[in-house]
Amino acid sequence: MSRLQDSAAFAPTITPSGQTVGVGPWRLTLTDAQTADEAYNTIVSANAGNDQAPDGLVWVLARFTAENTSGQRRIINLSDFAATGTDGILRRPPAMECPEPALQATVEAGASADGWVPLQVNDAGNVIVWFGSPFLSGGEDAWFALTDGATTPAVDSVPEDSGLGTSADAPAAFNQTVRAGDFDVTVVDHITGQAVFDIGTVGLRALGADTSAGWHALRVQATNISNRPAFFSFTALHVADTDGEAWDHVMALTPPIPDAAKEILPGATRDGWMAFEEQPWSTPDLIRVQPSYVADEPRFISFGGTATSSSPKKEPTPQVDFSPGDQVVLTEDLVNLREDASASATIVIEMKIDTTMTITGDAVDADGHTWYPVEVEDTGEAGYVVAEFLAPAGNTP
Repeated sequence: MSRLQDSAAFAPTITPSGQTVGVGPWRLTLTDAQTADEAYNTIVSANAGNDQAPDGLVWVLARFTAENTSGQRRIINLSDFAATGTDGILRRPPAMECPEPALQATVEAGASADGWVPLQVNDAGNVIVWFGSPFLSGGEDAWFALTDGATTPAVDSVPEDSGLGTSADAPAAFNQTVRAGDFDVTVVDHITGQAVFDIGTVGLRALGADTSAGWHALRVQATNISNRPAFFSFTALHVADTDGEAWDHVMALTPPIPDAAKEILPGATRDGWMAFEEQPWSTPDLIRVQPSYVADEPRFISFGGTATSSSPKKEPTPQVDFSPGDQVVLTEDLVNLREDASASATIVIEMKIDTTMTITGDAVDADGHTWYPVEVEDTGEAGYVVAEFLAPAGNTP
C-alpha cells in the first residue's frame, strides 16, 4: 500500500543564492548560476564534444561551495545534485566533460570545495536545485533557488485510489490508472517489433531490426503521490503470467526516448517509455506494477487489446472454415500453440510465421475466439490455435 497519499504536504524550504544551509556534514552555498545559452556556451568551452540538451530541455549550471563540517574526510559528488524546472522531474547530471572546476572532490575535515554542477531542466525560468545525496542517512537534503524567486512546480491534487487491478484475476486495462506504492501508474500505449526499432535509441537499434520481433515498448505515465521525491524505476513494471507472477529472465531493453525511469517530485507526472524483449517461454498476459518488492502490493494491467495507433496496422486475415484433414499455414509470427482451446491453457510451443499444420478436428469457440485442433507438420506437436492466424496451405497472403 502507499506510504502517503498527500503530495500537498511537500513544501520544502528553498534557499536563495548566496545563503548557506547546513545539511548532514556539509554547509552548502549556491554562489553562481548560468542558464540556457550562457550555460551551454560554458559547457561547450569545456569540451567541444558536449552535446546540446535533448529536445525539450535546456542546460543550467550551478556553482556551489561545500564546507565539510564533520570530523572526517568526506566525498561530494556531482550525482548528489538534481534540478527541476516546471515539470517536477528531477534530473541528475549526465555523464560528460564538466566545466572546471567541477564539484567532485574528496574534502578533508574542516576544508571546503568549490565547483560547477551541470544540470538539465525543461524551463530555465524557474529552476530549483536539490542536494539529495544517497550517502546521507535520515532523509537529509536541501533545496536552492537557481533563478530568482524559483518555487516548486504547481501540481494537481492527488485523486482517490481507483481500486483497479488489485488481483491478477481482475486486471485494469490500458488507459486505466492503478495505484502501487508511491505511484499512480497508467499504461497509455504499447508498440512491438519494428515500431520499437523505429523509435529506439542508437544503442538499441545496433542490435538490428531483424532481432526486433519480440521487442515490446510501453508508454507509461507515473505520478508521485507521496510527500517526498521518489524514483520511478525501470524495474517498476514486469511482464507477468496469468497468475500474476513475473516471468524470470525477461530482458529489459534500453527504452526509446523519453524513458519513464526518473526521480519525480510529489504530485508530478513522468511520461515515458519502458521496453523489454519477450522470450520464447514467456507470454505477455499481464503487466505487474510493483515499484518496490519490499514495501508495495502489486497491481495488474492486462495486455489484452493492446493494439494502438502507434503500432503498425495490418489487415486481418479473412477467417476460413476448415475441416479435419485440411492443411493450413500460420499467417502471423510468434503465435502460441496451446494444449486446450483457451487463452489461459498451457503453451505447447511458440510458432513462427508460415508454420504448416494439419487440422485434426472440429472448431471450438472459447474465450472470444474460434480455435482449431492442429498437428504441426515438421514436429508432430499437437494443440489448439486461434483460427484468425490460419490460412489454407498454398494460399497465404
